[in-house]
Amino acid sequence: MRPEDDPFFGDEAVRALQAARDAEVAVMRETPGAVIHARALTTDDPEAFGWDRLRDGMRREGNVSIRGASPETVLKAEHELAAFAPKLHVWDLFLADAEAIRAACGPIVAAGLPEGVTRQPDNEIDDHALHEMQVFLDAHGISPFSKTALSGALFPAKAVILRKADGEIAATAFSALTHNSHSWLAGIAWVGLIAVDPSLRGLGLGKTVDAIANLAAVDELGAAGATEFVAADNAASRAMLRACGLAQVPDRMVVMFSTSEQRMTR
Repeated sequence: MRPEDDPFFGDEAVRALQAARDAEVAVMRETPGAVIHARALTTDDPEAFGWDRLRDGMRREGNVSIRGASPETVLKAEHELAAFAPKLHVWDLFLADAEAIRAACGPIVAAGLPEGVTRQPDNEIDDHALHEMQVFLDAHGISPFSKTALSGALFPAKAVILRKADGEIAATAFSALTHNSHSWLAGIAWVGLIAVDPSLRGLGLGKTVDAIANLAAVDELGAAGATEFVAADNAASRAMLRACGLAQVPDRMVVMFSTSEQRMTR
């Protein structure tokens, strides 16, 4: 099998997570508290989703995630999952509505790309391009999704690929509608998988590709807004999100409970 014909990418554990998430999309779309994800078993309302489901996820896969958790929810989760002695990985939650995204991101995108950098047209993002994206993300410390998820075949999603003059990837981003109708974030897109070639850093390319993905979320996927997640010590990414119109949501965070000290993604 050619690499581009294989929907999954990564080591055996990562490929198993991708396969499991792809297989359960239809169920997660209808389950209260479930988040359609492409890596970790994820909930945005663990009481509705069920702590037994999360414990099963810990047993099977060694990690689960809660999106938009309050401090009280994190404490409850630490108690409910205590038997697994999990490590806690935390990201802050940023959010903007469509109006704020258009106001902030529109001028960024209108300013154009650095010389020699172009956006790959959507109709040219085939399995080969998605394989390149998976390789690029993995090289930059970001655990990739399956090609099926990246393509938008499983849920509404848009991959953004920017290329250098030599054809190599310059930067990537991704937006997707991952919250179902039961969620407090229903209609809000998730934007992530942002990575930039180190040789092009300092040109504002991260901000630009992030702005493109946020605009794609609201203008192409029809989202009412977008969320992004960032670590507390990642000053550059936090500035990028604010430039794109997103603001931190007080007392809401994204947490992963894992049996590993290593984060699944940065």
